[in-house]
Amino acid sequence: MKTVDLHLFLTSYLLAAAALAVAQSLHRRQIRFLVPIVVALSLISLNTMVGGRVDPARDYLGLLRYLIRERDMSSLIALGMGFAVASAWIPGCLAKDAATSKTNRSWFEPLLLTMSMLVIVGASHLFLWKEILGVTRHAVAMFHPEFTLEKIATLAEQPLRLAVSEEGDVLICYDYFRKHGAIGGAILRLQPDEITGEYAQKTIAEAPLLARPYGLAIRDGDLYVSRSGFFPRANAGTVTYATTGAITQLKDLDGDGYYEFSHDVVTNLPGIRAPDTMQQNNGIAFAPDGSLFVTCAGAADRTLDEHPWGGTILKYSRDFTNPEVFAKGFRNPWAMAFGPDDALFATDSDVDQNPGDELNHIVQGAHYGHPFVLPNEPDVTSIGFQAPILVGERETVFLGITYATSPNLPADCRNCLYVTDFRQNRVLRVRLEKDGDTYRVTAVDPFASVPSPVDIASTPSGDFFVISRRAQNVYRIRPKLADRE
Repeated sequence: MKTVDLHLFLTSYLLAAAALAVAQSLHRRQIRFLVPIVVALSLISLNTMVGGRVDPARDYLGLLRYLIRERDMSSLIALGMGFAVASAWIPGCLAKDAATSKTNRSWFEPLLLTMSMLVIVGASHLFLWKEILGVTRHAVAMFHPEFTLEKIATLAEQPLRLAVSEEGDVLICYDYFRKHGAIGGAILRLQPDEITGEYAQKTIAEAPLLARPYGLAIRDGDLYVSRSGFFPRANAGTVTYATTGAITQLKDLDGDGYYEFSHDVVTNLPGIRAPDTMQQNNGIAFAPDGSLFVTCAGAADRTLDEHPWGGTILKYSRDFTNPEVFAKGFRNPWAMAFGPDDALFATDSDVDQNPGDELNHIVQGAHYGHPFVLPNEPDVTSIGFQAPILVGERETVFLGITYATSPNLPADCRNCLYVTDFRQNRVLRVRLEKDGDTYRVTAVDPFASVPSPVDIASTPSGDFFVISRRAQNVYRIRPKLADRE
């Protein structure tokens, strides 16, 4: 049940309960039935005030008018459920005086009606306020004593990716599927106030074009978004899929802060295809020399991909030409970061058996095993494939990744990878050591606890920014030294 549906359930329940309490008072002619009447009317007033917080875009009466006009079926069902629950008191309201003389001489019935209203409304309001305030089931905590963690913003939509500009602005992209089938996406800017330090939100780009924005990067003041459409064709029983994946450049031509110009610098990426339409072209990253790297997912769980770019990491030259398969053998590579010696690292989602997500050091020309081998697969010897440098615990979901080098960081937190584990609600600190032509992980430590962290970015000053998808919050982690400054 959605928040608005639960609120409508309470509305109909309280109205019906108040009406039945009035009916019982008139029928029994007992003053004690004024207690549930007063309680019901008080709860109706409280419920109406809370209704203004359920949908920030409308007041409560405006929300009711909108739902009636749209003939929202789930809302009608919720209203009906409220009336049905309250109808349990109808038999007592219709009972004969002679049959209920003992009941009339006690406070049992009015108190029972009062308590039922308080329990139902109280428990429901705990859930309502949890949703309104964005409270999550998972604690937000910092595990390193030299850092502080704070929420700096609550978002109206579920975020997907973030990037931080040279000026310290936090850019966040999300997509949406509106009623009546409208789709699209947008990019928000969180800009800190120079005096208070508080972050103000501003939408700087929004368009149907930005649907499924699974990658976000900044270069020379321009924004780059990895996105995809979905366009299947059927011909004589054969279904094919258009290569709808693209990297789109966004520019603010007139300097007003809104990125009104868009241009596809990369096209014909595999994009969304069946059977797994959750997977497409994902994260993007610019190398220090300006070349562009793009992660491309496969179309299925554990089968060979018909498209030569499925399950690969592509490299484009600085001018977005000369695409080459830099590495292959991935299932759903999601995010990338450049680490020590400009080495490239990437996360890769595990197969449906959920053995744990991978963290890989990306070596040019290497094959990482998918769909032929899995990490630690019993009775299988991996020969000729590049092994991951880290395999998460079962059910881990590695999404965001960043490499932090700031001199403001404590020594044990400098020159480390930081990886968000979406399902385990945490940020991990991963320490590396050179091992021949690759790297090995020397330590993996919990760094912070954040609900459903989907992406992370670090800054030269030592700050980290983390976005929570389900809680729709933005968190900042910073060294305590930065707070003192």
